[in-house]
Amino acid sequence: ALEMKLKCLDENDVRLADSYHQLGRIYCGQNMCDVALSMHDKSLQIRLLVLGHNHLHVADSYHGIGIVYKKQGKYDLALSVHDKSLQIRLSVLGYHHPDVALIYNNIGVIYDLQGKYDEALSMYNKSLYIALPVFGENHPNVRRTRNNI
Repeated sequence: ALEMKLKCLDENDVRLADSYHQLGRIYCGQNMCDVALSMHDKSLQIRLLVLGHNHLHVADSYHGIGIVYKKQGKYDLALSVHDKSLQIRLSVLGYHHPDVALIYNNIGVIYDLQGKYDEALSMYNKSLYIALPVFGENHPNVRRTRNNI
């Protein structure tokens, strides 16, 4: 499918960026982190060029990159790109959106892995503050965050 898109679409077409993003997720799931990072970076570059810096798809690209960095143990880099994703989501969606809760949880996990437990707890509490009223106590996202605490 990617080969067809490469032949038919402009190299900066957002649909191509979407394909790169999905490939990044797949490669990350297969522990092919370098390839995943390359795919996410291609996606990010197109999205930045076409959509600008303050778009949810750009936030998604940063999020994907953050997941790969976390998997590689590059926690400071993961925090940096997750923070970029968070800032975009806060700007576009506002504080009380479930996607913001997800990013707070992900940042908490990274702090946890670094042994920064106070920072992790702060992020988990922010995640719960948002997710609990939206999803309720029995939602998997809420249970995951409570488990992280």
